[in-house]
Amino acid sequence: MWISGQLVLLLLVALVAAKTKTSAVQEDVSEYKDFKKLLRTKNNVLALYVTSAKAAGTELRVFREAAEAIRGTGTMLLVDCGQQDRKKLCKKLKISPDRYTLKHYKDGDYHKDYDRQVSVGSIVTFMRDPSGDLPWEEDADGNDVLHFSDAATFTKHLRKDIRPMLVMFYVPWCGFCKKMKPDYGKAATELKSQGGYLLAAMNVERQENAPVRRLFNITGFPTLIYFENGKLRFTYEGENTKDALVAFMLNPNTKPTPKPKEPEWSADTNSEIVHLTSQGFEPALKEEKSALVMFYAPWCGHCKRMKPEYEKAALEMKQQKVLGLLAALDATKEQPIAEKYKVKGYPTVKYFANGVYKFDVNVREASKIVDFMRDPREPPPPPPPEKSWEEEGDSKEVLFLNDETFSSTLKRKKHALVMFYAPWCGHCKHTKPEFTAAATALQDDPRVAFAAIDCTKHSALCAKYNVRGYPTILYFSYLKIKLDYNGGRTSKDFIAYVNNPPSTTDHTEL
Repeated sequence: MWISGQLVLLLLVALVAAKTKTSAVQEDVSEYKDFKKLLRTKNNVLALYVTSAKAAGTELRVFREAAEAIRGTGTMLLVDCGQQDRKKLCKKLKISPDRYTLKHYKDGDYHKDYDRQVSVGSIVTFMRDPSGDLPWEEDADGNDVLHFSDAATFTKHLRKDIRPMLVMFYVPWCGFCKKMKPDYGKAATELKSQGGYLLAAMNVERQENAPVRRLFNITGFPTLIYFENGKLRFTYEGENTKDALVAFMLNPNTKPTPKPKEPEWSADTNSEIVHLTSQGFEPALKEEKSALVMFYAPWCGHCKRMKPEYEKAALEMKQQKVLGLLAALDATKEQPIAEKYKVKGYPTVKYFANGVYKFDVNVREASKIVDFMRDPREPPPPPPPEKSWEEEGDSKEVLFLNDETFSSTLKRKKHALVMFYAPWCGHCKHTKPEFTAAATALQDDPRVAFAAIDCTKHSALCAKYNVRGYPTILYFSYLKIKLDYNGGRTSKDFIAYVNNPPSTTDHTEL
């Protein structure tokens, strides 16, 4: 009897725990005013509208799994337009789903219809960066490229697959990477048909892939590394074309055809730009009442992007009879001049009048260069650098932790809210004063802590807690219990949460 009673008690506890477990999908919005309130308080919302839960069962299951993965990064809203109390809301929003439809809302307004695959990975990637380009792994041109999502998948593959493999390590914003992707995809397709060869790729801008970036010392993009029998052999240095990639993979021990050397900019006889040297620098500028000089390095990507704009500006100045000279100097060749004018980065643009240096100019586009040369005025001084949150005098009650102080501090706190942030993050800046106010209000309670982690300084610590968006706020109790904080971002919300945290039946034990 005693054993039966204990079993019944355990079953009751399990049922209570199941009921108290909070869902990552918000399903309680039925009124238009509640919908608008949600958009005002949540800045990244993906809404799934369905004709019925049964009709869109597959999509709903994927939606719920994705919601669990992006807790703290975004909000997932489910609206069943087939339910009587939701029909009015769907009609007000002019939404008539054909089984289902997905819509995204950003910063309080409709942003766009979700137009990617309805899979957990795709939805999670989208919610991390709703305004970003379509991920390469979802582009049809990259179907035959093996895309590694994280370091663990990559390491596991190296242990199990000994086929010759070339991996392209890239970042989404890299222009050279974007240019290479079509050829890389075509090469992957051709090699797949021959069997035994593999072309793969990894986005190393993702925080979870930072260890791989450090391991292989990847500093430029794209970087292509060749593996054989699960071991690194060497870095690919050949041309970024389909034929060159295929030829290399079929015979990697043959020295690849070197990339064609780019002609020197100064060799372009059709250019309107005057190319200066150390010897002719001062004489050439002395006679010019108004001159702009671009100090550049041939390998510099920003210089290469500015070069056509600079050329275009010189041509427009000639056509519009704008007085002045546009000149350029290769700072890697003419180092004495570059050192004299304290050039420390590329491109650096400096304005001269009658051979005398006046000031630096931050113009890169043709139209702005021409406008400046029409009326060359010194730009206003830059604003003083913004103080870090830790340096701000009104944030003394917030604990700023690092790898060394994190565990030792939180082990002593019964209730701790930790905000993982990035200094440039706009939402973090909005949240900071509210978070600080809550910390100040509860400063006399030794059991409570409000802490902050700068993820640009302590990336390993942020990666450990799977931080993928900013701000991410987590609740800890003696560092034994961890909960995702998904509440509002006012001081009252933070204080109420700490004073009455959710049931610890819904937690992760550390």
